[in-house]
Amino acid sequence: MQKVLFTLVVIFITAVFTAQTSTAATVLIYHHVDENTPKSTSVTTEQFIEHLELIESLGLKVVPLPVIVNAIKDGTPVDHNWVALTFDDGFRNVYDNAFPILKERNLPFTVFVNPQMVKPSKLYMDWSQLKTLTEHGGDIMNHTLAHENLVQDGLTAKDVEDNILLAEAMIKEKLGQNHKTLAYPFGEYNDVIKGILKKHGFVGFAQHSGAIGNSSDLQALTRFPANGIYANPKTLKAKLNSIPFDFNNQSPTDTMSELGADAPTWTVELDSKDFYQSQLACFITGQNGPYKPEWLTKTSFKISAPESLQTGRVKYNCTAPSIKHSGRFYWTSKLWITLPKDLAQPALTE
Repeated sequence: MQKVLFTLVVIFITAVFTAQTSTAATVLIYHHVDENTPKSTSVTTEQFIEHLELIESLGLKVVPLPVIVNAIKDGTPVDHNWVALTFDDGFRNVYDNAFPILKERNLPFTVFVNPQMVKPSKLYMDWSQLKTLTEHGGDIMNHTLAHENLVQDGLTAKDVEDNILLAEAMIKEKLGQNHKTLAYPFGEYNDVIKGILKKHGFVGFAQHSGAIGNSSDLQALTRFPANGIYANPKTLKAKLNSIPFDFNNQSPTDTMSELGADAPTWTVELDSKDFYQSQLACFITGQNGPYKPEWLTKTSFKISAPESLQTGRVKYNCTAPSIKHSGRFYWTSKLWITLPKDLAQPALTE
């Protein structure tokens, strides 16, 4: 009897420990892999190799993006050693420079493409090149038809829906892949666009930063940029080791903010926390910081920028060092899109 009880206790402790430690994954976003493309959206081939070596040195495992997504969908543990590599826009230099390295190392990866921009050219991959990627660990996913800004291009909800579904159908027809996963162009989305994705069973990836786990929003999954000023291995290491906050609820979920209005307040309710309240710090795009949030309860807080937000994309980035996992940080980000009052907000009308 004592042996049975001991076994049950061990199983229980193991389950709890697994639930606490196996709930984090990181996704990296790249655009160009080339020495002669815009530096803000590029890494050199040498930098890309350096990133892969860093991932290996940290004991992380590069997995296909659907592995992470399906774990969140199924409610199974998201392994804290998982990392996924994604490339937006389908640039030709990814085929020429990154693909041979990934193929040699037998690493899976994802390329988000705009089907109407897929053609033989010096800038973009064509369908035959994309097909070759699928034969060597590549997943090809949706980035809208022609890189439309779903929030600011004057599209109605019907326009957005038709665009996403047609792009998905073209990828399926050309490549036989149908992942129902969209990367928002420019990382911009709102609640209506998220609703369209959810209606059709799509997952959405943005460009604001943070680790992801079982409590992440499947229509607003975060990725860490790894190009330009974010290519530094020292700062990338902290991001690869980051942990997602254990969200219970957050408000608002929408991203829209009116220019000139009071800075929006983001309220977060956590299911649990593994950091000291005093060590939670938030940084706001275009404003000094860090800022300390106001704690409402032991597991809920709110943060508002001290000044009105600037035009465009603004992020509240919040981090805190873990108590249980020395050297690792909880990391999350809230996206705001600030538009002038007279600018129509597409996808909010039928």
